[in-house]
Amino acid sequence: MTKINIWQEFAKETNGTFNEGYSWRSDSNEIEYKNWKITFDNYTLWSGKYSTQLTRVIVPITLKDNLKFEIYREGFTRKIEKLFGAQDIEIGYPEFDKAYIIKSNNEFKIKKILRNKELRDLIESQKEVNIQILNQKGIWEKQLPVNEFELSYFTDGKILDLEVLNSLLKLFKVLLDQLFEMDCIE
Repeated sequence: MTKINIWQEFAKETNGTFNEGYSWRSDSNEIEYKNWKITFDNYTLWSGKYSTQLTRVIVPITLKDNLKFEIYREGFTRKIEKLFGAQDIEIGYPEFDKAYIIKSNNEFKIKKILRNKELRDLIESQKEVNIQILNQKGIWEKQLPVNEFELSYFTDGKILDLEVLNSLLKLFKVLLDQLFEMDCIE
């Protein structure tokens, strides 16, 4: 029985480019979408002598208006943060507001972005959600040069389900289109 390489399969299904990993880098899949390159891979996050596997999605972007945000599903730790005053934005959809923490430096724009029902549905269809715009390479790596940013997503574990990966790809396409239409990114 041959072992299936999820990134090779995903690349075939999406007309993406499969990149074989080396050393500590995992295999990956790069998908061209309009002006952007969406990269899916696995990442091992080390903390002392312990490590954890994550799946991440990363898109280098050029911001036009310095919009930053973070959207994540509210878990136990996040509830404690909220209890002790961590600020979050409510967008006016009670079920969504109850399930997610939303942080941004532009409340008006993030509310407008999340008014898109298709985008909210795609976010809600994910088991875990950690989506953000930041200036860290690959979320946990070095800081990016000035004016370089990444739209990124991560979740615990390796996603081995093509349906879930395709859903994430669709989420990123809708989010990129929304950010572009609102003149937030180039």
